[in-house]
Amino acid sequence: MADNKPTFHHMDNSQSQRILWLLEELSIPYNLVSHLRNPQTHPKGPFLSPDTLKATGPYGKAPVLFTGAADGNRYITETQAIATYLLRTYDTEDKFGLKNGDWVRDEMLCSYIQTTLQRTSTFMLMLDFGLVRNGAPEMGPAGKRFDGPAMRDALKDLERELKEGPEGGFLMGRFPGRADIILEFPMSMIKQRNWVDLKNEFPALDAWLGRVYERPAWKRGIEKGNGYDLTVFPQRPHL
Repeated sequence: MADNKPTFHHMDNSQSQRILWLLEELSIPYNLVSHLRNPQTHPKGPFLSPDTLKATGPYGKAPVLFTGAADGNRYITETQAIATYLLRTYDTEDKFGLKNGDWVRDEMLCSYIQTTLQRTSTFMLMLDFGLVRNGAPEMGPAGKRFDGPAMRDALKDLERELKEGPEGGFLMGRFPGRADIILEFPMSMIKQRNWVDLKNEFPALDAWLGRVYERPAWKRGIEKGNGYDLTVFPQRPHL
């Protein structure tokens, strides 16, 4: 029988940390290849993926997963695609509920996080990198809206989903679902970079993130990773 152990390519200080968390939650054997993000002083690509990661395939960005031989050694990129493959393949007890749980809720929340929330996070990061200027006349009203208010609107929706959704402390109930895995990275960005005072403004989300960080699988993923400091990128004052 062909070996089906996946190989995961991870980069420090990146969204691939949440896939390490998922791999540890699944408690499956896997190969881990760690890459270091280009330093700020890199002459051509500061903070970008290193050449070692680019050499893995045409996308060349973390996360990257190669399936085992039984699944054809397939090359999979993008967090949600990797998470879906791992759960459909290895979550034989359906703890994440992707097979027999409320998959419609899970899909809706994943889509919301990856579009609405992630868009606001990306804009805040662009402000921090100086790619756009907050309050600049050429930005018009949108410049001020995306410097905080749009993110808070998205967080209000997710705060409500936590409070009114299934009991148990996670978006999908007592056990993290795929949506919880997807949500970790933007929430860690917001928390670490202090874009929003989560504890005072969105206490349910702040408590949710605390529960994530206390999970043994999360802690194992952090130990196996090579750093998760999301404050290494430039930071500027916000409106």
